[in-house]
Amino acid sequence: AALAPIQNLVINYGVYQGVDKSQSMTIICDRAFLALKSIKDNYEGRIAYYDDEMVQKHLRERMLENDFETAVRNRVFVVYLQPKYNTRTEQIVGAEALVRWKRPDGSIISPGEFIPLYEKNGQIVKLDDYIFRLVCSIQRDRMKNGQVLFPVSVNLSRASLYYDGMIERYVKIIEEMGILFGCVPIELTETASLYNEQIKELTEKLVETRFQLHMDDFGSGYSSMTSLNMLPFNVLKLDKSLVDYIDRPKGQQVVQYTIALAHGLGMKALAEGVERKEQVDMLRKMGCDGIQGFYYSKPQPGDSFQHLLEEDMPV
Repeated sequence: AALAPIQNLVINYGVYQGVDKSQSMTIICDRAFLALKSIKDNYEGRIAYYDDEMVQKHLRERMLENDFETAVRNRVFVVYLQPKYNTRTEQIVGAEALVRWKRPDGSIISPGEFIPLYEKNGQIVKLDDYIFRLVCSIQRDRMKNGQVLFPVSVNLSRASLYYDGMIERYVKIIEEMGILFGCVPIELTETASLYNEQIKELTEKLVETRFQLHMDDFGSGYSSMTSLNMLPFNVLKLDKSLVDYIDRPKGQQVVQYTIALAHGLGMKALAEGVERKEQVDMLRKMGCDGIQGFYYSKPQPGDSFQHLLEEDMPV
């Protein structure tokens, strides 16, 4: 009897061309599998070829993985601060902590290179802990030096959110540093905060321990109205992908309604990725509460951020 066709079966191919027959079969297969792995989450391409570029990317990723523990131990991951501005007064009201990998030669490795890798292999949990502690220590030092304290938000990955004992560990760090919970709001991306009962329980526990929650990257493709309705966020951050189209009629309506939605749910609205004065003017008219982006400032090292603060202070 004829077999019924299998529905929704998709086959991907990894190809190693020009096979070096002096290599072992294991190496030959590994190279084909490496090509196949490169399109694992690609729904458009079904075939990939092993090439030199793939080799270099693979070697780079292995280097980033193997050097991670040494990088943490030697404190080469550093925090850059991107200011958040009040839309109406145009004064700094906070910042977001962004991680950078500073090499011994002074060069910087972009987080876009290592964050996705560490999210896949689980090292992101240790990196999140490291950055959270570092930001808390920055806030502690500012407090001891009598400097004005602004909230500096810290990104938390989905992996860290689900990691056993995360909340208790973060609470202990806050208490050890002797700072207020409001000094370090937690930012969760849309994908990290997609609603389910476990996420609801975790976010409620974070709020019960006096953390503030910001939904990051809202509008980047995974929006969940249920998450906004059920989870206790204080701030809704509009993704750059929304802001980029604010000068178009439909884009303007989307941003306007999103700001109104945030306010209607008792949240403040902050626009990310703002690069032009026209965008600032429109966001101000729409009643957006805060702005973050290159129009005002790129992410800054600690000393440069302090200089910005001193310039921003009213005389």
